[in-house]
Amino acid sequence: MKISQSDFTVNKSDNSTMYYTTLQYQEYEDDQEFSRTTKDSDKVFAKAIKNGLSRDISSQESFQYRYYVRLESSKKLYDPFPKYSISDNKNSFVDRVCKSTNSFKEVNKSLFEKYITFLKTENTQWYKEASRELSNGI
Repeated sequence: MKISQSDFTVNKSDNSTMYYTTLQYQEYEDDQEFSRTTKDSDKVFAKAIKNGLSRDISSQESFQYRYYVRLESSKKLYDPFPKYSISDNKNSFVDRVCKSTNSFKEVNKSLFEKYITFLKTENTQWYKEASRELSNGI
């Protein structure tokens, strides 16, 4: 029996990082109906990076993740829905034009889940909860 290389499918996608975006920029929806994209870009607002196997045997998840959310230049959570924005938006011209909005901050799972729920639902209450948790440093 001869086996050729074409008999095997090679999965070249790197699923060690999950990129979260809004409905407007999504490439696909995951199992929990979160808007996702396959690669990092300026339209990615949150990331979960696989950090190895979970050490907690009671955990439902088999992998540990590090969670990141995008911040504005003012170090507040990035709000991709400016028409619903609850922030004061009093950034100077220099802040809006010259400072990067591509900074990400590592956060805990609770804050991350609130922020991606905000991205999914556009409900500002989730944004407020996540912002409060970020400012409290939880």
